[in-house]
Amino acid sequence: MSLTDSSTTPTLKGYRTLLINAVFAALPALLSWAVGVNWSDYVSAPAAVAIISIANMGLRVITTTPIGKPA
Repeated sequence: MSLTDSSTTPTLKGYRTLLINAVFAALPALLSWAVGVNWSDYVSAPAAVAIISIANMGLRVITTTPIGKPA
């Protein structure tokens, strides 16, 4: 199975990667404001960067169009 074989993996469009990243960016701030969660008690800055980077790599593997291009 190759990475470009979309018959076995779900596919997303490139713009969805941007939407998911926006959620990643907004969610911690929103939850901190809404319920007072202090994220630094649970996740260090380097760990947060690693988590987001790994998620982005995974999203780019399963997306079928480049970011910003029509679907």
